[in-house]
Amino acid sequence: MTTSAPESVLDVISELLIERFEIPSDEVRANAPMRALLTDSLMVVEMAIAVHEMLGVKIDEEELRGATLGEFAGSVEARRTDR
Repeated sequence: MTTSAPESVLDVISELLIERFEIPSDEVRANAPMRALLTDSLMVVEMAIAVHEMLGVKIDEEELRGATLGEFAGSVEARRTDR
Protein backbone atom coordinates (compact mmCIF):
# COMPACT_ATOMS: atom_id res chain seq x y z
CA MET A 1 0.00 0.00 0.00
CA THR A 2 1.38 3.39 -0.96
CA THR A 3 0.27 6.42 1.03
CA SER A 4 1.57 9.88 1.73
CA ALA A 5 1.72 9.14 5.47
CA PRO A 6 4.25 7.05 7.33
CA GLU A 7 2.83 3.71 8.41
CA SER A 8 2.79 4.63 12.08
CA VAL A 9 0.12 7.36 11.79
CA LEU A 10 -1.87 5.43 9.20
CA ASP A 11 -1.68 2.35 11.43
CA VAL A 12 -2.87 4.27 14.51
CA ILE A 13 -5.84 5.76 12.66
CA SER A 14 -6.65 2.44 10.97
CA GLU A 15 -6.57 0.67 14.33
CA LEU A 16 -8.93 3.27 15.78
CA LEU A 17 -11.36 2.70 12.94
CA ILE A 18 -11.26 -1.06 13.36
CA GLU A 19 -11.14 -1.33 17.15
CA ARG A 20 -13.09 1.65 18.46
CA PHE A 21 -15.53 2.20 15.61
CA GLU A 22 -15.86 -1.47 14.60
CA ILE A 23 -15.27 -0.78 10.90
CA PRO A 24 -14.55 -4.06 9.09
CA SER A 25 -10.81 -4.27 8.39
CA ASP A 26 -11.38 -4.93 4.68
CA GLU A 27 -13.05 -1.50 4.38
CA VAL A 28 -10.14 0.34 6.03
CA ARG A 29 -7.99 1.27 3.00
CA ALA A 30 -5.93 4.36 2.27
CA ASN A 31 -8.23 5.35 -0.60
CA ALA A 32 -11.44 4.94 1.44
CA PRO A 33 -13.29 8.24 2.00
CA MET A 34 -13.46 9.07 5.69
CA ARG A 35 -17.12 10.08 5.28
CA ALA A 36 -17.86 6.49 4.19
CA LEU A 37 -16.03 5.05 7.21
CA LEU A 38 -17.42 7.47 9.80
CA THR A 39 -21.07 7.43 8.85
CA ASP A 40 -22.55 9.77 11.45
CA SER A 41 -21.60 13.04 13.10
CA LEU A 42 -20.99 11.44 16.51
CA MET A 43 -18.38 9.12 14.97
CA VAL A 44 -16.66 12.13 13.39
CA VAL A 45 -16.52 13.96 16.72
CA GLU A 46 -15.26 10.85 18.52
CA MET A 47 -12.52 10.36 15.90
CA ALA A 48 -11.41 14.00 16.22
CA ILE A 49 -11.12 13.57 19.99
CA ALA A 50 -9.31 10.22 19.69
CA VAL A 51 -6.75 11.60 17.21
CA HIS A 52 -6.09 14.55 19.51
CA GLU A 53 -5.66 12.29 22.53
CA MET A 54 -3.48 9.69 20.82
CA LEU A 55 -1.46 11.80 18.38
CA GLY A 56 -1.63 15.28 19.89
CA VAL A 57 -3.10 16.90 16.78
CA LYS A 58 -6.29 18.94 16.80
CA ILE A 59 -8.34 18.38 13.69
CA ASP A 60 -11.37 20.00 12.17
CA GLU A 61 -14.42 17.81 11.65
CA GLU A 62 -14.79 19.07 8.08
CA GLU A 63 -11.26 17.91 7.38
CA LEU A 64 -12.32 14.40 8.39
CA ARG A 65 -15.35 14.45 6.15
CA GLY A 66 -13.49 15.69 3.06
CA ALA A 67 -10.45 13.39 2.96
CA THR A 68 -9.59 9.80 2.23
CA LEU A 69 -7.98 7.80 5.02
CA GLY A 70 -4.55 8.20 3.39
CA GLU A 71 -4.95 11.96 2.90
CA PHE A 72 -6.15 12.39 6.46
CA ALA A 73 -3.24 10.36 7.88
CA GLY A 74 -0.81 12.42 5.78
CA SER A 75 -2.29 15.66 7.09
CA VAL A 76 -2.07 14.48 10.70
CA GLU A 77 1.55 13.37 10.20
CA ALA A 78 2.50 16.72 8.66
CA ARG A 79 1.12 18.56 11.68
CA ARG A 80 2.88 16.22 14.09
CA THR A 81 6.25 17.00 12.49
CA ASP A 82 5.55 20.77 12.44
CA ARG A 83 5.45 20.90 16.25
